[in-house]
Amino acid sequence: MSGIDTAARLPESVAIIGGGRWARVLCDVVCRITPSSLRVHVHSPHNAAAMTGWAASGGWADRVVASPQWPSLNRSTAVVVVNAARDHERAAERALSEGASVLIEKPMTLDATAAHRLVSLAGAKGAKLAIAHIFTFASYLERFAAAVADAGGAKAMRMSWMDPRSESRHGEAKRFDPGLPIYSDWLPHVLSVASLVSPGLPPGFDSLEFERGGALLDLRLRLGETPLRARLERNGARRERVLEVDTPRGPLTLDFSTEPGVIRGGSEAPVSADPQWDSAPRPSARMLEAFLRWAAGGPFDPRLDAAIGVRAMEVIDAAAAPYRATQDRWLAARLAAADETNDDVRYALTEREVRT
Repeated sequence: MSGIDTAARLPESVAIIGGGRWARVLCDVVCRITPSSLRVHVHSPHNAAAMTGWAASGGWADRVVASPQWPSLNRSTAVVVVNAARDHERAAERALSEGASVLIEKPMTLDATAAHRLVSLAGAKGAKLAIAHIFTFASYLERFAAAVADAGGAKAMRMSWMDPRSESRHGEAKRFDPGLPIYSDWLPHVLSVASLVSPGLPPGFDSLEFERGGALLDLRLRLGETPLRARLERNGARRERVLEVDTPRGPLTLDFSTEPGVIRGGSEAPVSADPQWDSAPRPSARMLEAFLRWAAGGPFDPRLDAAIGVRAMEVIDAAAAPYRATQDRWLAARLAAADETNDDVRYALTEREVRT
């Protein structure tokens, strides 16, 4: 993994707020792309000791300090908020209030009202607020978007996004937040990917079809007047990330289930979505480099724009009421049939219990 040019201006320190798998991934990336003099402070109320052990085993003991105590922040600190989604707002609010630059992992908050409030707070404090839509930094999506543009643009899009029941990512077991509905968890990804293919169009929500207690959703969305259908599934048969686009010159498909994926166009043979993938910086490194440079006074990368996160939250809010009403009806029917031992019923009950 290539590092940031040593002559580049960087924040004095970086704070990672969170102690889970993705916090470790991003902490590792920060350490790899920045000079050894830059210190990383990890704040985790419940997992600080484990984070300290992880840092030692990874060779970062001299750079990473993990603590349950909130770190000391100022305008020279870059903060990455990557704790549980329900805690994003509170952590970002505290960091922005102290003048730090903040990058929030998706989803930005739990609702659009909170997202707008954070944007207003950043403006009032003169602080920098960015959103971590990592797929907008993926080279293979940039190449696919260029192919779509060359074919005349998108007339319609379909996306399939599935995670298996068990999966290892970056050497660790991947788990989802059981209190975060699938549309809240994945719509920021879906919309940021689709917006890269059809830039500048406002996203919207039309309707949803509901199965398996909420573990499988079929969403009708749009970007401007361009229809976007998204099929989202947890506890599925495999990992799947497939984007199909209808263009004036025929269909184009990007299958990035295994990065960098392949591009298919009609009857043509599939080609690699990025032949230089193995020698180029990964999306996480590109995203964090852009944020750290901006936090230190460098240029702003529009892919970090908080407005992207706010728009995603507005679509999530629009989906929330029909989702919950449908889940209520579905669950009432299953419980009336004494079907509470069904895996999908347990999924819905757990989601509601954790969410409340």
